[in-house]
Amino acid sequence: MRPTRAGIGLTIVGIGCLVVGRVFGTTEMYFLAAMCLVTIVAAVVYTASARLDLTVSRVANPTRLRVGTPARIDLTLHNQASRKTPVLQVQDNVQNSTGASLLLASITPNDEARIAYRLPTRRRGQLTVGPLDLTLGDPLGLTSSTVRASDHVGLLVHPTLVDLGVLHATAGHDPTADQQQIRALASGGDEFFALRPYVVGDELRRVNWRASARTGELVVRQEERPRTGRVTVVLDRRREIYDEDGFERAVSAALSALHAGWRGDDALRFLTSASSGFTDIRSRGELDAVDEQLASIDTTPDASLVRTLDELGRVGRGGTLIVVTGLASAELPGALDVARRSFGLVHTIVCQSPLPDTMPGAVLHDGVNDFPSAWQTAQHRAAGIRSGGEAVPSR
Repeated sequence: MRPTRAGIGLTIVGIGCLVVGRVFGTTEMYFLAAMCLVTIVAAVVYTASARLDLTVSRVANPTRLRVGTPARIDLTLHNQASRKTPVLQVQDNVQNSTGASLLLASITPNDEARIAYRLPTRRRGQLTVGPLDLTLGDPLGLTSSTVRASDHVGLLVHPTLVDLGVLHATAGHDPTADQQQIRALASGGDEFFALRPYVVGDELRRVNWRASARTGELVVRQEERPRTGRVTVVLDRRREIYDEDGFERAVSAALSALHAGWRGDDALRFLTSASSGFTDIRSRGELDAVDEQLASIDTTPDASLVRTLDELGRVGRGGTLIVVTGLASAELPGALDVARRSFGLVHTIVCQSPLPDTMPGAVLHDGVNDFPSAWQTAQHRAAGIRSGGEAVPSR
Protein backbone atom coordinates (compact mmCIF):
# COMPACT_ATOMS: atom_id res chain seq x y z
CA MET A 1 0.00 0.00 0.00
CA ARG A 2 1.24 3.48 -0.81
CA PRO A 3 -0.09 7.05 -0.64
CA THR A 4 -1.23 8.78 -3.77
CA ARG A 5 -0.39 12.35 -4.72
CA ALA A 6 -3.64 13.45 -3.10
CA GLY A 7 -2.72 11.56 0.06
CA ILE A 8 0.74 13.13 0.18
CA GLY A 9 -0.77 16.55 -0.40
CA LEU A 10 -3.30 16.11 2.43
CA THR A 11 -0.53 14.95 4.74
CA ILE A 12 1.49 18.08 3.99
CA VAL A 13 -1.59 20.25 4.61
CA GLY A 14 -2.18 18.53 7.96
CA ILE A 15 1.42 19.06 9.05
CA GLY A 16 1.23 22.69 7.95
CA CYS A 17 -1.95 23.25 9.97
CA LEU A 18 -0.29 21.69 13.01
CA VAL A 19 2.76 23.96 12.68
CA VAL A 20 0.65 27.07 12.21
CA GLY A 21 -1.52 26.18 15.18
CA ARG A 22 1.59 25.61 17.30
CA VAL A 23 3.20 28.89 16.28
CA PHE A 24 0.15 31.12 16.55
CA GLY A 25 -1.75 29.14 19.14
CA THR A 26 -4.80 28.87 16.90
CA THR A 27 -7.28 26.20 17.92
CA GLU A 28 -8.86 26.09 14.48
CA MET A 29 -5.56 24.99 12.96
CA TYR A 30 -5.32 22.11 15.42
CA PHE A 31 -8.85 21.14 14.48
CA LEU A 32 -7.99 21.12 10.74
CA ALA A 33 -4.85 19.08 11.39
CA ALA A 34 -6.89 16.55 13.33
CA MET A 35 -9.41 16.29 10.49
CA CYS A 36 -6.59 15.61 8.01
CA LEU A 37 -5.15 12.94 10.28
CA VAL A 38 -8.51 11.20 10.76
CA THR A 39 -9.17 11.24 7.02
CA ILE A 40 -5.78 9.73 6.22
CA VAL A 41 -6.16 7.02 8.87
CA ALA A 42 -9.62 6.15 7.56
CA ALA A 43 -8.24 5.88 4.01
CA VAL A 44 -5.42 3.61 5.16
CA VAL A 45 -7.83 1.35 7.06
CA TYR A 46 -10.22 1.15 4.10
CA THR A 47 -7.51 0.21 1.60
CA ALA A 48 -5.79 -2.23 3.96
CA SER A 49 -9.04 -4.05 4.71
CA ALA A 50 -10.13 -4.33 1.08
CA ARG A 51 -9.86 -7.87 -0.24
CA LEU A 52 -10.19 -9.10 -3.80
CA ASP A 53 -11.38 -12.58 -4.70
CA LEU A 54 -11.31 -12.48 -8.48
CA THR A 55 -10.71 -15.05 -11.19
CA VAL A 56 -9.13 -13.54 -14.28
CA SER A 57 -9.32 -14.95 -17.79
CA ARG A 58 -7.23 -13.51 -20.63
CA VAL A 59 -8.00 -14.74 -24.18
CA ALA A 60 -6.48 -13.61 -27.47
CA ASN A 61 -8.91 -13.18 -30.34
CA PRO A 62 -8.28 -14.57 -32.91
CA THR A 63 -6.29 -17.43 -31.44
CA ARG A 64 -3.81 -17.31 -34.34
CA LEU A 65 -2.43 -13.79 -34.64
CA ARG A 66 -1.10 -12.54 -37.96
CA VAL A 67 0.88 -9.46 -38.89
CA GLY A 68 -1.36 -6.56 -39.86
CA THR A 69 -4.65 -8.23 -38.95
CA PRO A 70 -6.90 -6.84 -36.19
CA ALA A 71 -6.47 -8.63 -32.88
CA ARG A 72 -7.56 -8.05 -29.32
CA ILE A 73 -7.33 -9.37 -25.79
CA ASP A 74 -10.58 -10.25 -24.03
CA LEU A 75 -10.32 -9.95 -20.24
CA THR A 76 -12.96 -11.45 -17.97
CA LEU A 77 -12.92 -10.71 -14.22
CA HIS A 78 -15.31 -12.75 -12.07
CA ASN A 79 -16.01 -11.58 -8.51
CA GLN A 80 -16.23 -14.57 -6.17
CA ALA A 81 -16.34 -12.52 -2.96
CA SER A 82 -19.46 -11.88 -0.90
CA ARG A 83 -19.25 -8.12 -1.38
CA LYS A 84 -18.72 -5.92 -4.37
CA THR A 85 -15.26 -4.84 -5.39
CA PRO A 86 -14.02 -1.26 -5.13
CA VAL A 87 -13.34 0.73 -8.27
CA LEU A 88 -10.27 -0.86 -9.86
CA GLN A 89 -7.51 0.53 -12.04
CA VAL A 90 -6.66 -2.20 -14.57
CA GLN A 91 -3.17 -2.16 -16.09
CA ASP A 92 -2.21 -4.89 -18.57
CA ASN A 93 1.25 -4.41 -20.04
CA VAL A 94 1.91 -5.24 -23.68
CA GLN A 95 5.36 -5.47 -25.25
CA ASN A 96 6.30 -2.58 -27.56
CA SER A 97 3.25 -0.54 -26.53
CA THR A 98 1.78 1.35 -23.59
CA GLY A 99 -0.57 -1.55 -22.90
CA ALA A 100 -4.10 -1.14 -21.59
CA SER A 101 -4.95 1.11 -18.65
CA LEU A 102 -8.55 1.82 -17.64
CA LEU A 103 -10.91 2.20 -14.70
CA LEU A 104 -13.29 -0.63 -13.91
CA ALA A 105 -16.51 -0.02 -12.00
CA SER A 106 -17.42 -2.10 -8.96
CA ILE A 107 -18.33 -5.73 -9.66
CA THR A 108 -21.20 -7.16 -7.63
CA PRO A 109 -20.85 -10.59 -5.96
CA ASN A 110 -20.91 -13.57 -8.35
CA ASP A 111 -20.90 -11.22 -11.30
CA GLU A 112 -18.26 -10.58 -13.93
CA ALA A 113 -16.91 -7.72 -16.00
CA ARG A 114 -15.52 -7.95 -19.50
CA ILE A 115 -12.79 -5.76 -20.96
CA ALA A 116 -11.30 -5.81 -24.45
CA TYR A 117 -8.37 -3.94 -25.90
CA ARG A 118 -6.44 -4.09 -29.17
CA LEU A 119 -3.14 -5.84 -29.63
CA PRO A 120 -0.30 -4.47 -31.77
CA THR A 121 0.40 -6.91 -34.61
CA ARG A 122 2.87 -4.79 -36.58
CA ARG A 123 5.77 -7.22 -36.28
CA ARG A 124 6.13 -10.97 -36.60
CA GLY A 125 7.42 -13.00 -33.66
CA GLN A 126 6.95 -13.29 -29.92
CA LEU A 127 4.64 -10.78 -28.22
CA THR A 128 4.62 -10.62 -24.42
CA VAL A 129 1.34 -9.64 -22.75
CA GLY A 130 1.24 -8.92 -19.02
CA PRO A 131 1.63 -8.93 -16.16
CA LEU A 132 -1.90 -7.80 -15.29
CA ASP A 133 -2.06 -5.49 -12.26
CA LEU A 134 -5.20 -4.36 -10.41
CA THR A 135 -4.95 -1.19 -8.32
CA LEU A 136 -7.58 -0.40 -5.70
CA GLY A 137 -7.90 2.55 -3.33
CA ASP A 138 -10.16 4.44 -0.97
CA PRO A 139 -13.08 6.55 -2.26
CA LEU A 140 -11.12 9.80 -1.72
CA GLY A 141 -8.11 8.54 -3.69
CA LEU A 142 -5.63 9.09 -0.85
CA THR A 143 -4.10 5.58 -0.79
CA SER A 144 -3.75 2.73 -3.25
CA SER A 145 -2.71 -0.90 -3.29
CA THR A 146 -1.65 -2.95 -6.33
CA VAL A 147 -2.35 -6.66 -6.73
CA ARG A 148 -0.72 -8.91 -9.36
CA ALA A 149 -3.75 -10.64 -10.88
CA SER A 150 -2.05 -12.53 -13.69
CA ASP A 151 1.50 -13.15 -14.84
CA HIS A 152 2.76 -12.42 -18.35
CA VAL A 153 2.05 -14.75 -21.28
CA GLY A 154 3.75 -15.10 -24.63
CA LEU A 155 1.78 -14.85 -27.85
CA LEU A 156 3.10 -15.62 -31.32
CA VAL A 157 2.38 -13.24 -34.18
CA HIS A 158 2.46 -15.24 -37.41
CA PRO A 159 3.56 -13.99 -40.85
CA THR A 160 1.16 -12.27 -43.20
CA LEU A 161 -0.76 -14.74 -45.33
CA VAL A 162 -1.33 -13.53 -48.89
CA ASP A 163 -4.00 -15.22 -50.99
CA LEU A 164 -2.16 -16.58 -54.04
CA GLY A 165 -5.02 -18.76 -55.20
CA VAL A 166 -4.60 -22.44 -55.97
CA LEU A 167 -1.27 -23.81 -57.13
CA HIS A 168 -1.18 -27.14 -58.97
CA ALA A 169 2.26 -28.70 -59.12
CA THR A 170 3.64 -30.37 -62.21
CA ALA A 171 4.22 -34.10 -62.09
CA GLY A 172 7.53 -35.88 -62.26
CA HIS A 173 9.53 -38.71 -60.78
CA ASP A 174 10.19 -38.06 -57.08
CA PRO A 175 11.33 -40.92 -54.84
CA THR A 176 10.03 -39.06 -51.78
CA ALA A 177 6.51 -38.60 -53.14
CA ASP A 178 3.61 -39.04 -50.78
CA GLN A 179 2.22 -41.99 -52.71
CA GLN A 180 5.10 -44.05 -51.32
CA GLN A 181 4.99 -42.70 -47.78
CA ILE A 182 1.34 -42.75 -46.67
CA ARG A 183 -1.33 -45.39 -46.92
CA ALA A 184 -3.69 -45.50 -49.87
CA LEU A 185 -6.65 -43.21 -49.40
CA ALA A 186 -10.06 -42.90 -50.97
CA SER A 187 -10.02 -40.82 -54.14
CA GLY A 188 -12.43 -38.35 -52.61
CA GLY A 189 -9.98 -37.48 -49.83
CA ASP A 190 -12.64 -37.72 -47.11
CA GLU A 191 -10.93 -40.23 -44.82
CA PHE A 192 -11.08 -39.13 -41.19
CA PHE A 193 -7.69 -38.64 -39.57
CA ALA A 194 -7.87 -36.48 -36.42
CA LEU A 195 -9.42 -33.42 -34.77
CA ARG A 196 -7.73 -30.03 -34.70
CA PRO A 197 -8.72 -26.46 -33.62
CA TYR A 198 -10.80 -24.44 -36.05
CA VAL A 199 -8.92 -21.77 -38.01
CA VAL A 200 -10.33 -19.00 -40.18
CA GLY A 201 -11.02 -20.37 -43.64
CA ASP A 202 -12.09 -23.87 -42.60
CA GLU A 203 -15.38 -25.08 -44.04
CA LEU A 204 -18.20 -25.19 -41.48
CA ARG A 205 -19.25 -28.62 -42.71
CA ARG A 206 -15.96 -29.94 -41.31
CA VAL A 207 -16.81 -28.78 -37.76
CA ASN A 208 -17.32 -31.62 -35.28
CA TRP A 209 -20.12 -30.11 -33.22
CA ARG A 210 -20.19 -32.85 -30.60
CA ALA A 211 -16.48 -32.49 -29.82
CA SER A 212 -16.80 -28.68 -29.95
CA ALA A 213 -19.57 -28.75 -27.33
CA ARG A 214 -17.46 -30.99 -25.11
CA THR A 215 -14.28 -28.87 -25.30
CA GLY A 216 -15.91 -25.43 -25.45
CA GLU A 217 -13.93 -24.54 -28.62
CA LEU A 218 -14.60 -25.17 -32.28
CA VAL A 219 -12.74 -28.20 -33.63
CA VAL A 220 -12.79 -29.57 -37.15
CA ARG A 221 -12.10 -32.97 -38.67
CA GLN A 222 -8.55 -33.33 -39.93
CA GLU A 223 -8.51 -35.34 -43.10
CA GLU A 224 -5.70 -36.77 -45.14
CA ARG A 225 -5.96 -36.10 -48.82
CA PRO A 226 -4.28 -37.88 -51.72
CA ARG A 227 -1.51 -35.74 -53.21
CA THR A 228 -0.83 -35.84 -56.93
CA GLY A 229 2.18 -33.54 -57.42
CA ARG A 230 4.77 -31.92 -55.19
CA VAL A 231 5.48 -28.28 -54.40
CA THR A 232 8.89 -27.55 -52.92
CA VAL A 233 9.37 -24.12 -51.31
CA VAL A 234 12.87 -22.87 -50.49
CA LEU A 235 13.32 -19.80 -48.29
CA ASP A 236 16.66 -18.03 -48.68
CA ARG A 237 17.91 -16.90 -45.25
CA ARG A 238 21.16 -15.18 -46.24
CA ARG A 239 21.48 -12.06 -44.11
CA GLU A 240 23.34 -9.93 -46.66
CA ILE A 241 20.55 -10.02 -49.28
CA TYR A 242 17.75 -8.52 -47.17
CA ASP A 243 16.81 -5.46 -45.26
CA GLU A 244 14.37 -5.94 -42.38
CA ASP A 245 11.20 -5.41 -44.40
CA GLY A 246 12.52 -7.51 -47.26
CA PHE A 247 12.92 -10.60 -45.10
CA GLU A 248 9.43 -10.12 -43.64
CA ARG A 249 8.05 -10.16 -47.19
CA ALA A 250 10.10 -13.27 -47.96
CA VAL A 251 8.74 -15.15 -44.96
CA SER A 252 5.20 -14.14 -45.90
CA ALA A 253 5.73 -15.19 -49.53
CA ALA A 254 7.08 -18.62 -48.51
CA LEU A 255 4.11 -19.31 -46.24
CA SER A 256 1.64 -18.06 -48.85
CA ALA A 257 3.17 -20.33 -51.49
CA LEU A 258 2.82 -23.33 -49.15
CA HIS A 259 -0.85 -22.53 -48.59
CA ALA A 260 -1.40 -22.17 -52.35
CA GLY A 261 0.10 -25.62 -52.86
CA TRP A 262 -2.00 -27.04 -50.04
CA ARG A 263 -5.18 -25.82 -51.71
CA GLY A 264 -4.07 -27.57 -54.88
CA ASP A 265 -4.02 -30.97 -53.15
CA ASP A 266 -0.30 -31.36 -53.77
CA ALA A 267 2.37 -32.79 -51.53
CA LEU A 268 4.43 -30.05 -49.91
CA ARG A 269 8.06 -29.79 -48.95
CA PHE A 270 9.74 -26.87 -47.19
CA LEU A 271 13.37 -26.07 -46.51
CA THR A 272 15.65 -23.08 -46.06
CA SER A 273 19.10 -22.22 -47.38
CA ALA A 274 20.47 -22.66 -43.84
CA SER A 275 19.32 -26.27 -43.32
CA SER A 276 20.44 -29.52 -44.84
CA GLY A 277 17.11 -31.32 -44.40
CA PHE A 278 13.59 -30.54 -45.50
CA THR A 279 10.14 -30.80 -43.93
CA ASP A 280 7.46 -32.90 -45.60
CA ILE A 281 3.95 -31.51 -45.12
CA ARG A 282 1.22 -34.11 -45.45
CA SER A 283 -1.46 -32.79 -43.06
CA ARG A 284 -2.89 -29.47 -41.95
CA GLY A 285 -1.25 -29.95 -38.58
CA GLU A 286 2.19 -30.18 -40.22
CA LEU A 287 1.41 -27.06 -42.25
CA ASP A 288 0.50 -25.24 -39.03
CA ALA A 289 3.79 -26.42 -37.51
CA VAL A 290 5.72 -24.79 -40.36
CA ASP A 291 3.61 -21.66 -39.80
CA GLU A 292 4.81 -21.66 -36.18
CA GLN A 293 8.40 -22.10 -37.35
CA LEU A 294 8.16 -19.18 -39.75
CA ALA A 295 6.76 -16.94 -37.01
CA SER A 296 10.15 -16.87 -35.28
CA ILE A 297 12.62 -17.57 -38.10
CA ASP A 298 15.44 -15.11 -38.80
CA THR A 299 18.27 -14.51 -41.24
CA THR A 300 21.71 -16.03 -40.74
CA PRO A 301 25.19 -15.47 -42.21
CA ASP A 302 25.68 -19.26 -42.49
CA ALA A 303 23.50 -19.97 -45.51
CA SER A 304 24.04 -20.86 -49.16
CA LEU A 305 21.18 -20.95 -51.62
CA VAL A 306 23.33 -22.37 -54.43
CA ARG A 307 24.42 -25.31 -52.26
CA THR A 308 20.84 -25.91 -51.13
CA LEU A 309 19.53 -26.00 -54.71
CA ASP A 310 22.32 -28.37 -55.71
CA GLU A 311 21.53 -30.77 -52.84
CA LEU A 312 17.81 -30.54 -53.52
CA GLY A 313 18.31 -31.50 -57.15
CA ARG A 314 19.97 -34.73 -56.07
CA VAL A 315 17.15 -35.69 -53.68
CA GLY A 316 14.32 -35.94 -56.18
CA ARG A 317 13.13 -34.86 -59.60
CA GLY A 318 9.86 -33.43 -60.79
CA GLY A 319 7.22 -31.18 -59.33
CA THR A 320 7.26 -27.42 -58.84
CA LEU A 321 10.09 -25.56 -57.14
CA ILE A 322 9.47 -22.11 -55.63
CA VAL A 323 12.55 -20.16 -54.55
CA VAL A 324 11.99 -17.14 -52.30
CA THR A 325 15.03 -14.85 -52.11
CA GLY A 326 16.18 -11.25 -51.71
CA LEU A 327 18.82 -9.42 -53.72
CA ALA A 328 19.77 -11.77 -56.53
CA SER A 329 23.44 -12.73 -56.51
CA ALA A 330 25.42 -13.20 -59.71
CA GLU A 331 25.48 -16.99 -59.40
CA LEU A 332 21.74 -17.39 -58.72
CA PRO A 333 20.50 -17.43 -62.36
CA GLY A 334 22.93 -20.24 -63.15
CA ALA A 335 21.83 -22.23 -60.11
CA LEU A 336 18.19 -21.82 -61.13
CA ASP A 337 18.99 -23.05 -64.65
CA VAL A 338 20.51 -26.17 -63.14
CA ALA A 339 17.43 -26.62 -60.92
CA ARG A 340 15.19 -26.55 -64.00
CA ARG A 341 16.77 -29.79 -65.11
CA SER A 342 15.45 -31.48 -61.97
CA PHE A 343 12.01 -29.86 -61.63
CA GLY A 344 9.08 -29.60 -63.95
CA LEU A 345 8.64 -25.91 -63.16
CA VAL A 346 10.70 -23.33 -61.24
CA HIS A 347 9.28 -20.06 -59.86
CA THR A 348 11.41 -17.37 -58.24
CA ILE A 349 10.06 -14.69 -55.90
CA VAL A 350 12.44 -11.78 -55.36
CA CYS A 351 11.61 -9.78 -52.24
CA GLN A 352 14.22 -7.05 -52.54
CA SER A 353 14.39 -4.47 -55.33
CA PRO A 354 15.65 -4.24 -57.99
CA LEU A 355 14.73 -7.23 -60.14
CA PRO A 356 17.82 -8.13 -62.22
CA ASP A 357 17.60 -8.39 -66.01
CA THR A 358 19.11 -11.88 -65.79
CA MET A 359 15.88 -13.15 -64.12
CA PRO A 360 13.08 -11.96 -66.44
CA GLY A 361 10.58 -14.58 -65.26
CA ALA A 362 10.91 -13.83 -61.56
CA VAL A 363 8.07 -12.31 -59.50
CA LEU A 364 8.94 -9.11 -57.65
CA HIS A 365 7.52 -8.71 -54.16
CA ASP A 366 8.89 -5.35 -53.03
CA GLY A 367 5.90 -4.13 -51.02
CA VAL A 368 4.95 -1.65 -53.76
CA ASN A 369 3.74 -3.74 -56.68
CA ASP A 370 0.69 -6.00 -56.55
CA PHE A 371 2.27 -9.28 -55.52
CA PRO A 372 -0.82 -11.54 -56.00
CA SER A 373 -1.41 -10.15 -59.50
CA ALA A 374 2.26 -10.59 -60.43
CA TRP A 375 2.13 -14.15 -59.13
CA GLN A 376 -1.00 -15.00 -61.12
CA THR A 377 0.59 -13.52 -64.26
CA ALA A 378 3.62 -15.76 -63.76
CA GLN A 379 1.33 -18.76 -63.28
CA HIS A 380 -0.57 -18.05 -66.51
CA ARG A 381 2.69 -17.55 -68.38
CA ALA A 382 4.04 -20.86 -67.10
CA ALA A 383 0.79 -22.65 -67.98
CA GLY A 384 0.99 -21.24 -71.51
CA ILE A 385 4.58 -22.39 -71.92
CA ARG A 386 3.72 -25.92 -70.80
CA SER A 387 0.71 -26.13 -73.11
CA GLY A 388 2.94 -24.88 -75.94
CA GLY A 389 4.99 -28.01 -75.75
CA GLU A 390 8.03 -27.19 -73.65
CA ALA A 391 9.65 -30.39 -72.47
CA VAL A 392 9.49 -31.38 -68.84
CA PRO A 393 11.87 -33.69 -67.04
CA SER A 394 11.44 -37.35 -67.85
CA ARG A 395 9.67 -39.55 -65.32
